[in-house]
Amino acid sequence: MLELLEQLFRQVRAYTQAERYDRKQIYSKSDIHTTMQFDRDAEDLIINGLTESGIGFEIITEERPTFSTSENPPYRIVIDPIDGSTNVERGIMTAAVALAVLPIDAPVTPENVHWALVGELFSGTVYEAQKGGGAFRNGRRCQISNVSNIRDCVAGLNLDGRQKESLRNLLTDSPRLGFVRRCGSSAIDSVYVASGTYDAYIDIADDITGESFLASASIVLEAGGIVTDQHGAPLRPITSLSDKFSLIIAGHKKLHQDLINRINK
Repeated sequence: MLELLEQLFRQVRAYTQAERYDRKQIYSKSDIHTTMQFDRDAEDLIINGLTESGIGFEIITEERPTFSTSENPPYRIVIDPIDGSTNVERGIMTAAVALAVLPIDAPVTPENVHWALVGELFSGTVYEAQKGGGAFRNGRRCQISNVSNIRDCVAGLNLDGRQKESLRNLLTDSPRLGFVRRCGSSAIDSVYVASGTYDAYIDIADDITGESFLASASIVLEAGGIVTDQHGAPLRPITSLSDKFSLIIAGHKKLHQDLINRINK
C-alpha cells in the first residue's frame, strides 16, 4: 500500500513541475471556498491512480463528494491533494500531499490509520508510516524530540484567526515559548513533530479539518508522539471534512501537558 501512495505522490509532484502547471488558474469559486485548478488536477491524478490500482477505496477528499471505486471497497482513503494551496498560489515553496488509508469499517481517527504518507511537493521529502511498523522520513526511522520544557521548545503554531487570549497566554506568559515556526501547510507542520524537527505543533480554536492532519497525526503516533485536542482529549472521529478540530501535538508528555495548561489558563 505504501508503494501505491508513494507513486501517487510522485505523480502529483511531477505535475507541479510540468509546463502545463499554472499556479494562478482558478477551477471554481464561491463565497466560502475557492478551488484552484492545480488542486483539482492533483486530486484527479490521485483518484485515477487509486481507481487503476484495482484495490477498492472509498474516497474522501476535499474537492468533491465521497464516492467509491468499487462496489464493496475494503479501504477508505482520506486525501488532501495539495495542503498549502495558498503557498502554491503565492509562489511559496512549501506544500504537501497527504494520504491516509484505513479499513472501511474503522472510525476515522489517527489511531485507526493503517498506512499514511505526507510528501513535501517541492523538496520531495517523504514521511510515511504503517500501523505497528514505525514512522520513517526518506526511509530512515523517525525520532521524536525529547525536549520537555516550554522555554526550549521549537513549536509550529497556527496563528490564522485563532483564539487571541490563548495565543497571548502561550506567547507572553513566563517561561515564554522558546521558538515559533509556521510553514503554511498544516500537514507539514504536524508531521515535523514525528521527526523531531518541531518539538510541538499547536492549532487551537477548532478550525482545522481532517484532511489536513489525519495522515500527519497518525505518523506522529507511530513515531511515539502525543496527539490530542486543545483540552488534552483524544480526537473524536472525523465524520466529514467540514468537521472542525483543534490540535496539540508533541513529542514529550510533559511538554504536551504544559502546553495544554498554558493554553487553557
